[in-house]
Amino acid sequence: MATPKKNANNEGTIYQRKDGRWEGSAYVLTTDGTYKRRSVYGKTWDEAHEKLTKLKADSLNGLPVATSKMTIAEYLAYWLTNVAKGKVRRTTYVNYESLVRNYVTTEFGKKKLVRLTARDIRAFLAKTAVTCQCCAQGKDKKRPEHKRRCCALRKCCKKLPSDRTVRFLLVILRAALQHAVREDELPRNVARNVELSMGTKREIEPLTAKEGRQLLTAARDNRLWAAYELAVRIGLRRGELLGLRWSDVHLHEGVLTVRQALQRVGGELLIVAPKTQRSARRVALPAECVTALRAQRAQQIADRKGAGDNWKGTGHGLVFTTKNGTPIEPRNLNRSFEVLCVRAGVRKVRFHDLRHTCASLLHEQGADARMIMEVLGHSSIRVTMDIYTFVRLDSQRSAFDRVGDALRGDGNDPDDDDGAAGVPVAV
Repeated sequence: MATPKKNANNEGTIYQRKDGRWEGSAYVLTTDGTYKRRSVYGKTWDEAHEKLTKLKADSLNGLPVATSKMTIAEYLAYWLTNVAKGKVRRTTYVNYESLVRNYVTTEFGKKKLVRLTARDIRAFLAKTAVTCQCCAQGKDKKRPEHKRRCCALRKCCKKLPSDRTVRFLLVILRAALQHAVREDELPRNVARNVELSMGTKREIEPLTAKEGRQLLTAARDNRLWAAYELAVRIGLRRGELLGLRWSDVHLHEGVLTVRQALQRVGGELLIVAPKTQRSARRVALPAECVTALRAQRAQQIADRKGAGDNWKGTGHGLVFTTKNGTPIEPRNLNRSFEVLCVRAGVRKVRFHDLRHTCASLLHEQGADARMIMEVLGHSSIRVTMDIYTFVRLDSQRSAFDRVGDALRGDGNDPDDDDGAAGVPVAV
């Protein structure tokens, strides 16, 4: 071990503490533009000296040292309340808060904000990706005893977070730490130095035209027939369907306007704005949708007469309601759809995959990407092309057959005049 020696002026001080560690301190540039005394620690004099040298070098190079004493939990609580809440939709904010509370705070809650490193974040994300969250968050233990089915019974369900969840955690950390940089709480955003692998993309295979016909045929005697028609034929989202009002439907003109959505947010059903600005849109109604909506209106009138004083319509004028006039719980629509898939004899898919089915069928029938984007209300044409325009194997084979015909030549190609009329071709 090197012998401790007296440092010259402005070089800082290194001394051994009562707990045995070595502490080095010096005046360095901070994020508020002033010079303040900051300390580093090491198990040996050499380690403390190395850290102090780096601290002073960063200061000389104009890289300020953070002054914040907040823990990560304290800072994220501040960021959620004072920054995120005013910038994002309420549904997005609820997701932010849930992810921070259930994942980030439990891992980094007591760690100082200024001590967080890229290595810490990388290790956290890797650990989260392979950890059963039912076990980690004690979800099963919170259920009534008769409903416990996995971790509480020592039968781990292996409920791992999705790849999207892990990536969203990194997105949140990057956004929060970037704001800390802008407010001079941190010198740099360490989350920007973390990169994740490409991950696995969920395979999407929309319903075929045949399966779509089977589904809609089976849905004709279902209370939500019109909802399925709108989902398959014009690709409305679940929330857009359940938030649709009669005032936004013009059956005579055959036009529907999307202005709002119904979603469960923070434990309550709320009418919210569409997902994006482009999600608010006007869509032409196919004749089949007009027919189904007329049947839906007649059914709702009958429900209202049958309910009498028990009618609990909220005054929103929703197209799709329960028999008592209350809004439909989004998850109940999912359950109804699962039952319908079994009855129709089609593959089990998500309700949202009906939106993919609409885009895929439009694409196969020759609709251009711009038109599909307008129908679905996407924010960019890239989303339409990358996610929603699924090309089936049958369509690929048909295209390959046409290429094969062109390569073989059938004598009908006007450009194929080699040797025409018995005239020799010069080589």
